[in-house]
Amino acid sequence: MDEKNQFGQGILYTFTNYVYAFLLTNIYFVLTNGLFIFFFMTLEPSFSNILLYFLALIPTGPAVAALYYSMEKLVRTKELSPTHDFFYGFKKNIKDILSIWFPILLVYFILIVDLQYLRQTPTELNQILSIVIFVLIVLWTMLILNAVAISSRFKFRMRDIWKLSVYYSFMKVKNTVGNMLILFILAFITTITTDFLILFVSSIVFYLLALNTKEMLLDIETNFLKTSSKHTDQQLE
Repeated sequence: MDEKNQFGQGILYTFTNYVYAFLLTNIYFVLTNGLFIFFFMTLEPSFSNILLYFLALIPTGPAVAALYYSMEKLVRTKELSPTHDFFYGFKKNIKDILSIWFPILLVYFILIVDLQYLRQTPTELNQILSIVIFVLIVLWTMLILNAVAISSRFKFRMRDIWKLSVYYSFMKVKNTVGNMLILFILAFITTITTDFLILFVSSIVFYLLALNTKEMLLDIETNFLKTSSKHTDQQLE
């Protein structure tokens, strides 16, 4: 009987800790994305405002890295100090994540502008090119999910992050498809509810992404890291 009570209390304790971690990190993620949320709520959802959205999304990079860092730690260690870990991840990753976040936004900006331009003149050629660009957007998103995960956990050179991201996008197809499926389900739910749903489930979504990429990060740690007493940065062998 005592063992059952302890087991039940353990489950309840773990559950409340996870809820607390999800709730608090989600609040911090929303707060650090205040600029984009402000523009999202005040600007008319029009293509003419895409440049403003682009600029407002710049601070989102460190916030994404911080949330991913927190959720990855929760997946890996089963423990999290939400306030300390989130802002430690924010500070730790701000420089490295911005070095890949600018290219991420720039490529998205170019692809979306091109896609909008092609749709304005719906010729047969433009329809084919629109499909090609849409496929490129999907492939770019696949690479980004891995790149953010790697950058949030490890300190690599930017070109190494992209090389690993490409490598694992095709070597770990199951995980790649899983990441895209998580985003697809989220997109579907927001279309039938509201876009503001993401403000309340960000930590859960990133936890699922971290859970799905756990195998990839473990493989990187096992096969692509070298340790040196003189160098603290991790580099590709």
